[in-house]
Amino acid sequence: PNAICYNALIHACIKSDDGERAAVWLNEMTACGVKPTARSFGTIMDMLAKKGDIVALEKCLARMEEMGVDADAVSYNMLLGAYCKAGDVASSEALFDRMRVRSITPTLMFFNMLINLYAHSGDVSGSAIWLKRMRQCGVEPDRVTFNTLVKAVTRCCDLDAMETLVKEMLTAGFEPTAAMYNATIGACVRQGSLNKAELWAKKMEESNMADCPSYCSLIMAFAGAGENLRAEEWMAHMEARGLKGTTGTYSSLAQSLAKSGDVIGVERIFSRLESGEVEVGANMYNALITSCSRQGDVDRAEHWLRKSIAKNQADVASYSAVIHACAKTSDLPRAEAWLEAMQTSGAKANVVTFNSVINVCARCGEAKRAEAWFERMEKEGISPGLLTFNSIINACAKSGDLVRAVYWLDAMRDRGISPDGVSYGTVIHACAMQREPHRAEELMKDMFARDVAGKDQSIAFCYNSVVEAWGRVGNAAAAAKWLNTLLDAGFAASSSSFSTLITACSKAGLSAEAERWRLRMVKEGLASPSGSKSKPCALHREESGAALRLARKKAACQPPPSQGLSV
Repeated sequence: PNAICYNALIHACIKSDDGERAAVWLNEMTACGVKPTARSFGTIMDMLAKKGDIVALEKCLARMEEMGVDADAVSYNMLLGAYCKAGDVASSEALFDRMRVRSITPTLMFFNMLINLYAHSGDVSGSAIWLKRMRQCGVEPDRVTFNTLVKAVTRCCDLDAMETLVKEMLTAGFEPTAAMYNATIGACVRQGSLNKAELWAKKMEESNMADCPSYCSLIMAFAGAGENLRAEEWMAHMEARGLKGTTGTYSSLAQSLAKSGDVIGVERIFSRLESGEVEVGANMYNALITSCSRQGDVDRAEHWLRKSIAKNQADVASYSAVIHACAKTSDLPRAEAWLEAMQTSGAKANVVTFNSVINVCARCGEAKRAEAWFERMEKEGISPGLLTFNSIINACAKSGDLVRAVYWLDAMRDRGISPDGVSYGTVIHACAMQREPHRAEELMKDMFARDVAGKDQSIAFCYNSVVEAWGRVGNAAAAAKWLNTLLDAGFAASSSSFSTLITACSKAGLSAEAERWRLRMVKEGLASPSGSKSKPCALHREESGAALRLARKKAACQPPPSQGLSV
């Protein structure tokens, strides 16, 4: 038998995945005096390369050399494939040098594998070096080469290198593919270079390669950046070419428009979806409801909620958005009705939903109703949070129930929730309104003793409330002490704090002191010298006006005697 016969036997063994038997026939071949060829070893090496057995591959090459069989470029390609698979850069480069020593010219596949090895790790410079060596060896790159280089460039978002690469492709006679353009646009988006992404999209359009993925990527990028006008412009480009975006693309733009409160814009996107026969999901309806809610347009929010209910798309976010809209307009009966409707529908309310209803109660000064919803919330297994307690405290404070406000402040700690500056500030302000300065002062000291964190605004509010508490009972000395403490701490004093102190000084006959604080008030930029003298009277009018507004709110929060909400 000659080499051809033995090679056929070796090939058959490898095909049946019997490497040991193939090795037996290779040994038999040499024992019979038939010299193996590169093909004899190549079949076995191909199997070893697929398994990634680098040691065995190197042994095969060494044995070929011992037997005087010239290894060809294909043999080296197999070994390189195994090295690349293992991510061994040094051995891969060394293999190139070994080939050159043996005067074997690396093939296009060899160079493509090396370039891919660097591209996989995002090493653009390494890939470029091997492209240069490739050309020096007289091997011209093909489309696979350029596609591999594009991966490296886009992976590290090197946009300048991408432009250079496209020029090289065009010089080599290759037109960039849609996939390459999309990869570039994606890299621009990841880098935040939306203007460059737009330029590449325009190049795609000029080449008649623009497709749905490229448009969707650009639209979502602009929507994510809040550039809604440009996002809509590219959506128009897409639709003009008869392409339909994904539901996610439309939803991302709708949500961005909703954040800016552009109800008409969201409805415009909604119409596009319906006319384009694209499925309208819950996210789209929620974007519409949320945008209406941000504008305080309860009627419109309810309109879209009813439509989403009819389409079986309403979820907890849909109902919560409408309830939040009711909260913004202090419409308690409406908010309560929607929460009831939500639970009837089977949608489970969450802490945000209950917080919105309790917040409406607080706005209306309806402490008992706020506490009733709190109890129901806990019965349904929903744990109240900081915002929940702050709303209940606010409800008690607005209804003038200082005892319950303090109770809920203590109840927070019992449930493992630490009060913040807003929690304390609400109760301290209630103390000021009820003319209980000693309690306000005690709470202030307790807040500092517990090292309560809060924004500067909330801490300043606490200070100002204590100043007002003492000023309202005519204790000018205590009010002045706390106002000085406030100013020394670097917080901003309110005009109300100055006014109550000036009034207290005037009533106590401390004209000089009253004038001193009036001038300090002017210095702080809170009043003019002529206007400040009338401030105390304005303050009293403010108190009576606040009481009147609260009474009107409470009346508005009462449900009509014989009317219900149509859900």
